[in-house]
Amino acid sequence: MSSFIAPTGSSSSSLSVVGGKNGGLAKSSSKSSLRRIIRRRLLSSSSSFDDTSSASTEKNNDNINNTKTRGSRRATKTAAASSGGAATAKSSSSSLKKRDNEWILQARDACASSESSSESWVERMRSSASKQLSESKTPTNRDESWRFFDVSEITNAKLVREDSSEADVEEDMKAFLADVPEGAKVVAFVNGRFSEKWSSIDEDDKNGVSISRTISGDIASAIGTYDEDEEVEGQGAIFARINKSCARSDNVACITVKTENVENIVYIIHARRSSKDRKDGELATGANARVFIDALAKSSVSVVEKYATVGGSGKKHDSRYWANDVVEIHLAENARVFHSLSQDHGREAVHTRATYVRQNESSVYEINEVNVGAKLHRHDLRVKQLGKKTDTKLNCFNLAGSKQTQDLHSAIILDFEEGTTDQRHRCIVSSSSGKGVFDGNVRVNKLAQRTDAKQITRNLLLVPKATVNARPNLQIIADDVKCTHGCTVSDLEEEELFYIQSRGLTKEIARSLLVSGFGTEIISGMKGGEKFKEYVRETVKSALSKDAVELLVA
Repeated sequence: MSSFIAPTGSSSSSLSVVGGKNGGLAKSSSKSSLRRIIRRRLLSSSSSFDDTSSASTEKNNDNINNTKTRGSRRATKTAAASSGGAATAKSSSSSLKKRDNEWILQARDACASSESSSESWVERMRSSASKQLSESKTPTNRDESWRFFDVSEITNAKLVREDSSEADVEEDMKAFLADVPEGAKVVAFVNGRFSEKWSSIDEDDKNGVSISRTISGDIASAIGTYDEDEEVEGQGAIFARINKSCARSDNVACITVKTENVENIVYIIHARRSSKDRKDGELATGANARVFIDALAKSSVSVVEKYATVGGSGKKHDSRYWANDVVEIHLAENARVFHSLSQDHGREAVHTRATYVRQNESSVYEINEVNVGAKLHRHDLRVKQLGKKTDTKLNCFNLAGSKQTQDLHSAIILDFEEGTTDQRHRCIVSSSSGKGVFDGNVRVNKLAQRTDAKQITRNLLLVPKATVNARPNLQIIADDVKCTHGCTVSDLEEEELFYIQSRGLTKEIARSLLVSGFGTEIISGMKGGEKFKEYVRETVKSALSKDAVELLVA
């Protein structure tokens, strides 16, 4: 007698027939005969099959449910793993960003004061800077704008905060102010802090220039915003924003120019020193100055900025400090600002500074700067045109000696018609370990028709292996313009030397005359009086003598 056994315990179908003559297990010889046998058996024992099938179905459903459960668990684990991976990636990204701006936060803390401020404009500046810095990363030589500037000298240094002190600087400050002409106003900073002792404050001067530490009105809304333009992004603004994040009422001054007067002269003095003999790898830091100059309509002023190491402490490494200052200048219609600047820090100092200029219609801005000091010095100079017929002149003379880097990054953005710009850059590298850097950009946008723009950089290498990296750059979108630019890098011309020697002078004197004449046109264009010009000439002569370059000053 044969029997049919329904499959159980598996979700897959497997049919077998048990029977045969010998009671063995026989399999159907064909699929069709097997189907007939199954059909007959199903009809004859439907109740028994239904019970068995029902039990089998329930068990199969249990198996399916178990399979779904296991699959659900696997899916949950997979989702958890995926979520964990995303969290890990997010954590990794956050960790990477933290590493990218870790130094920025350290630098901000080293320069900032723990004292809070009740001034609304201070809080606004700090808040804006904190947001900008949180989205920034520490600059490196892999960044195009820092390619030739060894920023690791700052980012790898141990920044040591020093509180401002005017002790032991009195005699040096008197000498530092000796060239200030009578009647000139003085704004003095010692180690980045405003010094009332050496400054002349006159907030009520209605006929000339007023100097104030009380920031209000339109200036309170404008100060600290000139580094927020898209053109400034990625062009050295990181240090200006560190300065802004540490703003305080005692390291900020406002100069308001009210009238047109050739005797309107303002001296801005930046005196620095480290109070201790700093070790290798250390840089003293602390407060940094910020000055806002507001030249009202039809006003005129000559601004003289002087940077130097003072103190006379006799310590070998008292110039191991980092200075990071900012000047913002606003020129109303027909205003004129003549800016003269001298930088003579000690040769172990690091100096980063920014100058931001906004020019309205028919205004005139001219800067003549001479930089001879600091181990690393960089000036970020940005000029933006806000009206037509503006006149801009940028003149710079840099001198890079032993282990010095002198870097000028400038940009002029022209958006209105009939503007004129003229940039002259001069650089002497007097040592094989010295380096000069120039990155000058003039952008003439579409609406700046009938613009006249000139740009030239001339570089003099006095010794073998001296280095200069120069990149003059004109970006012209307007089609009705007159623009020129050029670049030269050379040693002293043999023909020029021969010509002077043929007049009976020695080769050494001939070289001295040619070197002294190289930056003469920049120095002669400075304002502030003859005493100031003589001071600048002496700084140049002293810097060249340190690298055994004798300079004959006529």
